[in-house]
Amino acid sequence: MSKIDFDKIVDRRGTGALKWDKYGDSDVIPMWVADMEFETSPAIIDFIRQRLDHAILGYTKAPASLNTAVQTYLREHHGCTIDPDWLVWVPGVVPAVAVACETAGEPDDEILVFTPVYHPLLLLPPKKHRNRVDVPLSYEKGSNGEGGRWVIDFDAFEKAITKKSRILLLCSPHNPAGMMFSREELRRLTEICHTRNITIISDEIHCDLVLHPAKKHVTTSVAAEDLQNQVITLMSPSKTFNLAGANASFAVIPDPERRQRFADACLYTVPIVPTLSYTAAEAAYRSGWEWHSQLIDYLRGNLSVIKQTVNETPGLWMDDTEATYLAWINTSELPVQDAFDFLLKAGVGLSPGAQFGDPGYQRLNFACSRTQLLQGLERIKGAIEKL
Repeated sequence: MSKIDFDKIVDRRGTGALKWDKYGDSDVIPMWVADMEFETSPAIIDFIRQRLDHAILGYTKAPASLNTAVQTYLREHHGCTIDPDWLVWVPGVVPAVAVACETAGEPDDEILVFTPVYHPLLLLPPKKHRNRVDVPLSYEKGSNGEGGRWVIDFDAFEKAITKKSRILLLCSPHNPAGMMFSREELRRLTEICHTRNITIISDEIHCDLVLHPAKKHVTTSVAAEDLQNQVITLMSPSKTFNLAGANASFAVIPDPERRQRFADACLYTVPIVPTLSYTAAEAAYRSGWEWHSQLIDYLRGNLSVIKQTVNETPGLWMDDTEATYLAWINTSELPVQDAFDFLLKAGVGLSPGAQFGDPGYQRLNFACSRTQLLQGLERIKGAIEKL
């Protein structure tokens, strides 16, 4: 594959793009919802075109070739050995979390969530008539002025568990804080959940967007392979390959009883995965990795730019983003009443931290051209300098 032009500006206005339509014809730069501003890999587009030559788009189940591609992907990229029968395909990780919540015991049972976290994980438990129990992550400051990181407070977690606790919703790598949990953290977490019969729903949708040069994602089920029946792993090619609108995700459920309960809850309530979404997913896992390699290099460059600008701007700071393409920016020291509204008026549309459980932060999506990123950062910096 030739070099991909990630600097190319793609005009998405007028295409029904959720990200851009939110602000209509205004001059706001949308840097909120987690899809990319990059063209999808040509190899994936070509695969979809070939499928269209068949000219019938009827109801489709996951092809055996796709399940084999996922099996190969998990083994080669994450050291995870699965049986294809463990896979349950769903039209997105969020619907999968919703199904998992619905199968968690009885109404009014408890679902544990580490906060801050990706906001659907906060919203779904009460929608499924389960009690959400928030367990705040602990922020550890770095030594010698270096950046800190969010970690699991295991004492607080164990104290939060009751006889009604049924599920832990885990986001790994973490959205929005961008850190990666260690093998030791995940092992300890799984052991606790196994002892208390709590199922871990591990949202690992950002697992292939590792930006830290010395770290590698560890899947929760691999960290505690002997306890993998305690874990339901949710993955998708959507974030990795800019296929967010394709709606093809899968759950890896080794335990047959949990898998059957999950599949039964999906039946007639969760839409089936669209035909071309299966096609795009298989193309991604078979032919998208060269594009992905170039993407990671570009995102690392963007991360370097944003870290330098943010940490040089008074009133702002951010830690390293180990994974994802989402910067978690602390705005608590800005002398404004509402940082999100202040930055929106400056012409940059971010995701408010309150949405994730921490109003002292804003989330910025830097999966865009360097030009757009610099333009957004200049607006933010310029507005703050005028305070």
